[in-house]
Amino acid sequence: KDDKFKPLGILNLPYAEDDGFYEQELQNFLIRLGQVYAFTLLVAFAIAYFLSSYITQSLKTISDRITETSFDQRNQKIFLKANSREIDTLIKAYNKMVDKLEESAVKLAQSEREEAWREMAKQVAHEIKNPLTPMRLTVQNFQRKFDPNDPDLKQKLNDYSQTLIQQIDTMGAVASAFSNFASMPAQQNENINVVNVVDLALDIFNEDFLHFQSEEKTIIATMDRTQLIRVITNLVKNAIQAIPEEQEHKSVVVAIRRSARKVLICVSDNGTGIQPQDASHVFEPKFTTKSSGMGLGLGIIKNIIENYKGTITFETELGKGTTFTVSLPMYNN
Repeated sequence: KDDKFKPLGILNLPYAEDDGFYEQELQNFLIRLGQVYAFTLLVAFAIAYFLSSYITQSLKTISDRITETSFDQRNQKIFLKANSREIDTLIKAYNKMVDKLEESAVKLAQSEREEAWREMAKQVAHEIKNPLTPMRLTVQNFQRKFDPNDPDLKQKLNDYSQTLIQQIDTMGAVASAFSNFASMPAQQNENINVVNVVDLALDIFNEDFLHFQSEEKTIIATMDRTQLIRVITNLVKNAIQAIPEEQEHKSVVVAIRRSARKVLICVSDNGTGIQPQDASHVFEPKFTTKSSGMGLGLGIIKNIIENYKGTITFETELGKGTTFTVSLPMYNN
């Protein structure tokens, strides 16, 4: 430019420009920006996770309790500080449902007991009525044919008396069976050697096809000795009676073994087995497949076993036999 700032000419000097520095700076900036975004995203995920866990903790507790809710057990209420009004309403609704469920269970149990006793009363009345009819006929027949001058009067009187005594004994047996089922003796808890007690209980049986097996000589459980003998006697008696008289090869096996913290007593027979339609009624108080009797035996022993926190189950195969298994908790020293 001259003194008047007018351009005199243009000078062009070519040179090579290096953009590497700016590209490196841009790359570093993008890396740092990505790291910031990644860290922010990670923090956001962590906050969302813990926040959702806090929010859904109450829902999970309620869900778990609902899953565990059962009609045949005592259900626990939920006592939890809710973090929202909706969850608090849900907790109150669940607790109210538990109260109603427990009330319904009590009413159902009472109704079932009353129904069971009504059925039992009908059964007892029927069993007592059976011998009353022949007794009435015997007395009427004796009254109609009574002749003080009959030379066989003494013999006839004796026959009539025997008939009446037999029927009275039948009614007595019915009353005893019902009494045994209605009032179980008080529990006498003692630490007993189950192997010895079961072996002792089998001494009253003379059948040569009855066999006793035990893996150990000593297995201790807490139970009433008399009640255990009663259980074994009843099961073995049923096993023997389940085998037809005409069957050539007879076998009843009583076996004892331990499983975890349980003592298992198995009574097996090779009798006729239990009919499929009868399997669900085996432990019902009035159920029996015999021609006589009240059918209270298995109901009584089930009551005894459950009083000691045990269980009784059975497996049966028609024509091959049945195995009853009693499981009792072992003595915890």
